[in-house]
Amino acid sequence: MYITRICIKNFKGFEDFQLDLNPGMNIIVGDNEAKKTTILEAINLVLSGNIDGKYLTPETLNDYLFNKKVVDDYKEEIENGKTPIPPSIIIDLYFSDDASSDYEGIENVLSLKAKGIYCKIGLRQEYEEEYRKLKSEDLKSLPLELYSVELKSFSGNDHARTLLPIKNSFIDTSSNFQNASDQTVSRIIKNDLDTQERIKVSQFYRTIKDSYKTHPIYTELSKHTDHKDATISIDPSSKNSWDSHLSIYVKDIPFPYIGKGLQTIIKTNVSLSSNKTKSSNIVLIEEPENHLSHTTLNELIDLIGKKSADKQVIITSHSSFIANKLGLENLILLNNNKSLPFRDLKTETIKFFKKLPGYDTLRLLLCKKALLVEGDADELIVQRAYLDINEKLPISNGIDVISVNNTYERFFQLAKPLEKKVALLIDVDSKIDLRNELNEELKAFNNIDVFFEENDPKVEYNYITINGEKIILNKNTLEPLIVKYNGYEVLNKIFNTTHSNDLEMVKYMTNHKTECALAIFESETNIIYPKYILDAIKFVS
Repeated sequence: MYITRICIKNFKGFEDFQLDLNPGMNIIVGDNEAKKTTILEAINLVLSGNIDGKYLTPETLNDYLFNKKVVDDYKEEIENGKTPIPPSIIIDLYFSDDASSDYEGIENVLSLKAKGIYCKIGLRQEYEEEYRKLKSEDLKSLPLELYSVELKSFSGNDHARTLLPIKNSFIDTSSNFQNASDQTVSRIIKNDLDTQERIKVSQFYRTIKDSYKTHPIYTELSKHTDHKDATISIDPSSKNSWDSHLSIYVKDIPFPYIGKGLQTIIKTNVSLSSNKTKSSNIVLIEEPENHLSHTTLNELIDLIGKKSADKQVIITSHSSFIANKLGLENLILLNNNKSLPFRDLKTETIKFFKKLPGYDTLRLLLCKKALLVEGDADELIVQRAYLDINEKLPISNGIDVISVNNTYERFFQLAKPLEKKVALLIDVDSKIDLRNELNEELKAFNNIDVFFEENDPKVEYNYITINGEKIILNKNTLEPLIVKYNGYEVLNKIFNTTHSNDLEMVKYMTNHKTECALAIFESETNIIYPKYILDAIKFVS
């Protein structure tokens, strides 16, 4: 049994969001504003009733749990003299078909006959009349004192969390590391020790405390009270109970003083090994890559894979390595409140991205906009052109310049549904029909366009031969175009060369593509850029 879908209305950054989940591994990736954590919090809230480590009740509600836009719209209506129903949060979790029919009904935001449970945070029905009596000056914020928190099944019946057929474990490796040892030991004691084991440890701790009174230091310390009836002993209060004195040590080093990467490994291992997690159907993991080197991350991913093989796992991450290691077919791309399961892409596209090493897999997803170029030399020139125009590199504005050679179609498959602006810069040369072919395919997508330098039919082509290959001086490839726009004399100064004409310069640049591009990128001299580069930069700016 597993969660097939989550629907979120008005919770934090989501106004209206829906996400379908895989029965096994789910890797949710997106940039820092994609609200990945909110998805985990929403699932945990419905299954446990907890958020931020606290049980959610009307007394613990606050305005910041609600979508800001929805709250602002509500306040605006109030200021305009209206008394609208205050906004509600609804989170639906849809179960797989093997769930009990007790959870079946149509009480969900999609009004579907389905099995599942929901959490609703909204105005209590019996308080509606009292709410209508409130004046606008009393509604500067949400009237949360009139709200209730409902946890029900789709059948409309209250559900007991202790009896839920789905249990979850939430692992957040980014939590406060100073308290991590206490939390980790507490988790072991709470989830793994049975009653007899707890009694044994408690008795042993009591024996240690009792032995203190028979030690000479007890009498020695007590003398300093300067009172015959006063002594210095161990505090018996609950705050100093035996479990609060236990800490994890690694090679005799206290847990808070070991590396944060090792802390992450130990915390995750303890969480995945606990009896609670073993009995859980669902494991939620928040950005496991925090503080980890590539090697240590590999160890952690192997650990997650082995100990969660029979569970539904939902991981949030920025790491391409995690995506590749745990399977790109399990990847869910999140951008602008839209989701794209990787499995929905063409088979050839999935295979292509599986072959990409490291960071390249998710570059297009994690940037705001992209400029796709054909090679390393093109990338350097486009970076410098953007810098000259905007006085900063494109990445400073969230724009990535990605060298894709002839694989641009694969990147388009990602860009299309996510409505991410993408410009492709190409050398058309003899492939003059490519633009028309791409336009036909992409005309329904305003976020994607193709840029190249138009041929000038009035110009007679001049040929040179390089390595037996005939090169056209006026050919619309990068190096001849740079020579055409700037002339050999300007470029001689940049390259520290002594070529005597444009033909020689084209030959030199064609034979030293990356070297020349790097020289232009680092030069204090600004050059004139081909029109198609400027048009592409304008498109994504």
